[in-house]
Amino acid sequence: MTLISNNTRVLFRGLCMLVSLASILALAACSGGGSEPAKATKYPVGFSDDIEKLLKFDARVQDFESDGNTLVFNVNQAWVDEPQGMHERVMGQWYSLWKSSHGDKGKVVVKYEGNEVDTYTADKGYQPVVKENEKSESET
Repeated sequence: MTLISNNTRVLFRGLCMLVSLASILALAACSGGGSEPAKATKYPVGFSDDIEKLLKFDARVQDFESDGNTLVFNVNQAWVDEPQGMHERVMGQWYSLWKSSHGDKGKVVVKYEGNEVDTYTADKGYQPVVKENEKSESET
């Protein structure tokens, strides 16, 4: 004599398979955090410690020059179109490399069409340059 009928076994197996499938789908749905943003700059291996190689590789940088403790680089429209958070992250990385060879007196300046748009220094960190018309709008 069987304590569990065949119908109960079939229902139990079906329920177990359904719970297993739901668990697998839930795990797959919750594990999507490993992808990087599409616009994140990816440098080749070996570039991470050489500021000049990083700047030459970055398509947003047109050219750059150093003047004493200041690193100045000119950017194109792609830089201007990016959100401020991207600028802060990249400039922080570039400043830390520049600082390692120039000390706390170092400064990184970004220019677009000859105008300063962003700076990074030891004492103030990342500072976007606020234009005069933006100042007057924020004051009203």
